[in-house]
Amino acid sequence: MSQHAGLNRRTFLRSAGLTALAGAVAPGASIAAGATAASGVFDETGGKFDFDTPYNRFGTDSTKWDQPIRLYGADSIVAGMGIADMDFRAAPAITKALRDRLQHENWGYLAQPRSFVEGIAAWNKRRYNLDVNPDSIVVTTGVHPALIAALKTFSPPGSKVLLITPTYNGFYGDIRFAGLTPEESPLRLVDGRYSIDFEDFERRISHDTNTFILCNPQNPTGNVWSRADLARLGDICLKRRVIVLSDEIHCDFANKGIKYTPFATLENKDVVMNSLTFKAASKSFGLAAMKCGWFFSDNAEFMRRVRANNRTDLTTLGMIASQAAYADGEDWLNQLGVYIDGNHDFVEKYVAKNIPLVKWVKPQGTYLAWIDVSQVVDKIGAKKLAADASTGGRTVTPETIVEQWLVKHAKVHMNQGASYGNGGKGHMRMNIATSRKTLDVALSHMAEALKRA
Repeated sequence: MSQHAGLNRRTFLRSAGLTALAGAVAPGASIAAGATAASGVFDETGGKFDFDTPYNRFGTDSTKWDQPIRLYGADSIVAGMGIADMDFRAAPAITKALRDRLQHENWGYLAQPRSFVEGIAAWNKRRYNLDVNPDSIVVTTGVHPALIAALKTFSPPGSKVLLITPTYNGFYGDIRFAGLTPEESPLRLVDGRYSIDFEDFERRISHDTNTFILCNPQNPTGNVWSRADLARLGDICLKRRVIVLSDEIHCDFANKGIKYTPFATLENKDVVMNSLTFKAASKSFGLAAMKCGWFFSDNAEFMRRVRANNRTDLTTLGMIASQAAYADGEDWLNQLGVYIDGNHDFVEKYVAKNIPLVKWVKPQGTYLAWIDVSQVVDKIGAKKLAADASTGGRTVTPETIVEQWLVKHAKVHMNQGASYGNGGKGHMRMNIATSRKTLDVALSHMAEALKRA
């Protein structure tokens, strides 16, 4: 793999205009401070943290960067733009806390300190005026295990779990693992903007629908649901005895002028008591590998029942990293939020000017771009290619063909949209939480490839 990583590091460096350091960069090293990419125009935040210098992740067993090489071969990509983790150096406070703990060379059983849950509560109160009782917080291995515990608690085997789609594809794995069936209510799409079809949402609820997984903000569409939207969803679920499981892991990324509303701050306390909230520092601070999340509810009976199905194996480093993020990482995150918002603006302008086959409307939040590639599907004949490739019980989607085509012709990897459920056809998900120089390289390669298509 080291040979593959080296080839791709050199390709990435050349594409980003950083050829001089191509022979000197090691996996995980910073790539050429101050270098400029082909367009030469980047709107940096000018803060004390550097998000604009590309940070090389090739050769680190990164799912986002190294997995496409394993799938498609050496020198196959110049930009990994798929899996939802960030390409930036961790917040300095996190790195310092981990280094300090590594000085103690013993890794015995961990006793979770009270200060950890108190720090989580303080973070949410300070940023979102969300009152969380530290005693109600359950720290777990991540949002997925917590959701599975809740699904097993409230939904009998074989019953339905309501989703508004397109939505995070990981939910489908959680639902299957719990022995349940997804029930999809498609979002309305008008001029690139998504909204909830409340009539359809309620119509999808039947006698065997016990839970609804809410994604707020919505992955992959980028909707940051309004207080009115959340209240109406909550009212329907309360009336129809459906428990709301609110995944708010992307909550720290709301673009300028947009306000994230925690479900647990809704005025109707009966609605709030009919819910659980799931969060983590993993998206906000790039800590996916640390396997640490948490959930809470004001409903003590709900929490008692879910605790019984939640088996936590908390890692020492995961807790330390998350605790440091919430205690001392806020300045870093605030500057990052401005930079991500600028990345959205950059993509919006670049696509409108240079990639006519692609449609995209800036979302309200997250660091994800949900791109309409339906014209690309038609241009490259993806439907026929998918039909021809679907043999022996294996179904290949047109979106998978687009994913493969972009790797082959543009050397850019993104996530195909069909996996995000009803409404994902003709779309790709692009992660823009990366250096703007890397983003420019990816878009430039896409533009050139589509011109030749």
